[in-house]
Amino acid sequence: MSQSVYIKAFDVLVYHTFFDTGKCNCLHFIPDPAAEKLFRKFGLRMNHLSNGFELYLQSNSTVTDTLNYISKTTALEYFEFSIQSDNPFFELFTAMPINFAGQITYTSKDPKNQDSNGTVILQETLAQEKSGSFLGVLRIYFEDLATTNPLHFELHFTARATQWQYYVINKNAVPLSHPVISEKGKMQFEGPQQVVLPTGEKALLFTSGETDLTLSEKPKYKFDLSSKSEPNESGQPNSNGKVLLKGLPVPDVSRIGIIDSTGNIQVTSPMYIYL
Repeated sequence: MSQSVYIKAFDVLVYHTFFDTGKCNCLHFIPDPAAEKLFRKFGLRMNHLSNGFELYLQSNSTVTDTLNYISKTTALEYFEFSIQSDNPFFELFTAMPINFAGQITYTSKDPKNQDSNGTVILQETLAQEKSGSFLGVLRIYFEDLATTNPLHFELHFTARATQWQYYVINKNAVPLSHPVISEKGKMQFEGPQQVVLPTGEKALLFTSGETDLTLSEKPKYKFDLSSKSEPNESGQPNSNGKVLLKGLPVPDVSRIGIIDSTGNIQVTSPMYIYL
């Protein structure tokens, strides 16, 4: 009995700066009906990885010869995969146009792709029209796989940066003398500004202003709410004052807002602190 021989055609790996490991394990690649038919007819196999997949051909020949045969037999020129996310907030914590209603497309023929020693970093194209419920589409052309070694494709995503907003609601009348939100030795938030929430509650609003802070799976910033002492004659606080809350919460990626000022859109991350 002859034994099936599998040769690797290519792999696709996904990376995202939002995740602590840098690997994105929430995207899945689903062969479209034409590719699924190829898989069954020619014995192709997908090996699913934590952040992507590998594709293997069943053949005793080379990748080039095998794909040439498949192309002549079927008149197809590429493998197409629908990209699906199992994280409902992927488009919120990823740096892409806010409220984008289209889909992301990737193709091995995009001239913007970056090729480095057999690793091709695929560049995205934002299509305004969305097909189905998928996040995007990946298309790998047979002729781009005509190499002696299997190609490595990578998709790179960047975490969204937002204006962080802390709403401090002082329900218990905690004494606040010159309150500040800051990261020791680093940045200090703007404010506070007296605001009224939609609930009718009064709050002190602190924001990162024009400085957008990057969202992340695990906290990368440590901000404290402090109450400074009375200022001296020069207008500066006499001491560091008292830390009221150490290690403020970080944004919930499912909750974002938008500031649209004269056409310049800034995405915000509102957070609510009750004293």
